[in-house]
Amino acid sequence: MALSPVTQPTSGNPLVAQARGVLSNVLRMGDQPAVRRALPAVLILSVAVLGFAAFVLLRQPSTMTLYPGLAEADKARVLEALTAAGITASIDDMTGEVEVPSAEYHKARMELAAKGLPSSMPDADTVLGELPMGASKSVEGARLRQAQELELARSITEIAAIATARVHLALPEKTAFLRDSQPPRASVFLQLAPGRALEASQVEAIVNLVSSSIPGMARGDVTVVDQMGRLLSRGSDDPLAMVSDRQLQHRIEMERLYKQRIEALLTPITGPGNLSVQVTVDMDFTQSQITEEKVDPQGRALLSEEETTTENSEPPARGVPGAVSNTPPVQANVAPVGGAAPAAAPQAATNRSQAATRNYEVSKTVSTTQPQTAKITRISAAILLRAAPTVTAADGTETQPALPPDVRADLEMLTQTAIGFDAERGDSIIIAAQPFVEEAQMVEAGMDLTWLPEATKQLVLLAGIAIVALGIVRPLLGRISTAPDTPAGQAAPLGFAGLPGVEVGEGESLDDVQARLEARRAKLASAALGANVAREDKFAVLRQIAQEDPARIASVLQRMMKDEIDPSAG
Repeated sequence: MALSPVTQPTSGNPLVAQARGVLSNVLRMGDQPAVRRALPAVLILSVAVLGFAAFVLLRQPSTMTLYPGLAEADKARVLEALTAAGITASIDDMTGEVEVPSAEYHKARMELAAKGLPSSMPDADTVLGELPMGASKSVEGARLRQAQELELARSITEIAAIATARVHLALPEKTAFLRDSQPPRASVFLQLAPGRALEASQVEAIVNLVSSSIPGMARGDVTVVDQMGRLLSRGSDDPLAMVSDRQLQHRIEMERLYKQRIEALLTPITGPGNLSVQVTVDMDFTQSQITEEKVDPQGRALLSEEETTTENSEPPARGVPGAVSNTPPVQANVAPVGGAAPAAAPQAATNRSQAATRNYEVSKTVSTTQPQTAKITRISAAILLRAAPTVTAADGTETQPALPPDVRADLEMLTQTAIGFDAERGDSIIIAAQPFVEEAQMVEAGMDLTWLPEATKQLVLLAGIAIVALGIVRPLLGRISTAPDTPAGQAAPLGFAGLPGVEVGEGESLDDVQARLEARRAKLASAALGANVAREDKFAVLRQIAQEDPARIASVLQRMMKDEIDPSAG
C-alpha cells in the first residue's frame, strides 16, 4: 500500500487558501453520517428532477400541416405572421411544409385568413383584377382559364372530405376547321382529409360539376386523382355501363332495406349479436313495350247513310219504234154535268228503283303496355341464429339443444311479413341455429401511424433516463451503501493517505485525529529509515519501496501496526 505525502502549508494567493478552506468544509460536511445516509435520497431526487425537466424540454406536441404545396415565399410570410401572432410554427425537415401544434391549427388558419395569407391561392376576382391594360389575346385567355380553374377548385373544396383541390383545364384554341377541332379536357387533383374517403356518388358529382362548367366537355374527358395516385373517375361515358351501375346500386339498396327490416324484427327476440341475416333479391331490369290492337265485331256505330229512290209511272211504248202514229192520243177528261165524277181508271204499272249506302265504324282498342323495369322476381333470406349452449348429460355426452318449433315458426312468420313473402314468386326463407365462433381482433393494414414519431421520441427519452439511472446513479448508490454503518456510541475507523484506519473516539475532532495520524506516520518513517534521516528523504524512500514491492511494504506495516494495536486493544 502506497503512502501519500502530507500536504505542507504553502504561502500563496489568499483566494486559493480560502477555496481550500471551503472545499475542506464541504468534505467535512459530506463525511457526516447523517449526510452520508441522506445522499442516496438526494441523488435519486436530483435524477428524477433532471429527468422530468428533460422530458418537458424535449417533448414536442403533435403538429399538423397548414397548407400543403405552398410556395417558398408564402412559407416565409406565413412563418412571419404566425410568429408575430404568438403561434409556434416550424418547418418539417422531411417535407418542408409549415406545421403548427394541433391545438392551434384552427387558430393559425383564422389568423392567416385575416391577413390574406397565403397569397398564392387567389380567387378569380383577384386574377382578373390584375389583368394589365393592353394585354394580348393569349395572355387574356390564360388568365381566364386560370380564373375558371380557381373557381372550380374552390367549389370542389367545399366538399367535407376534401382538404384542397386543383383543377387543370386543357381548352383547345378555336378554329374554323371542324376537322382540326379537339374536345376540351380537364384533370382534377384532390387532397383528401386524413382518414376520409370519397364515395362513388361524390366522384360522379365532381365529374358532373367540371363537365357542366365547360361548354362542350364530355363526362368521359374529366379525370379525378387523389393524393395517393389513385384514379377515382372511371373515365367512361358508356350509357350501358352507367345503367348497369345504377341497377346494381338499386339492387344493393333493396337487399339492405330487407335486411334492416328483418334485423329490426328479430333482434328484440334473439338479442344483439346473436343474429346474422343475409338477403338476396333477384330483379328483372328488362325493358319492353307491348302495343295491342283489338276489334270488337259486336260494337259498331253508324257514321253516315245515303238512300236514293227512282220511280217512273209512264206506260210503256208500243208499235214500231220511231213512228209518230203509234203514239196514243191524249185521253180527254170530261166532267159530267149534274152528277158524280166517274171513277178514275187504274193507271198502268210504274218502274221504281231504290239504292242505299250506309257507313259503319267498328269498335277498335289500341293499348301500349310497358312493364316495370325493376321487377322483383325472387327473394331469398338466410337467417343464422346463435345456438344455445351445449348441455352435458349424466353420462358425459354433450348435446346441442335444437331451436323450438314454435320459436322457429314465429321467426319465419315475422320474416315473411318483413320481406312480403310470395310463394308463387318462388321466395324462400332458411332459418338455422349454429354456435358462433368468437371474432378475432384484426388490425387494419391502413391504420393511422401519425402517433409513431411522437411515441418514438418518448421511448428514446425514457431510455436515456433509464441509462442514466442504471449506469450512473445505481453504481454510486451501490458504493455508498457498501460502506459499513457504524452503530451509535462506537468509534468509526478512519483511513488517511494509505495508512491503516484508526479509531475515532467520541468527542474527538478532525484535528485530533489528524495529529494522531501524523504521529503514527512519523513513527513508521523513523522505524524504517532511522531518526537521523530527513523527513523528505524518508518519504521518497518509502514511495520507491512501495512502488517496487507494494506487497512487502504492506506486510511490514501490518506487523508493525499489529504490535501497537494489540496492547492498546487489551
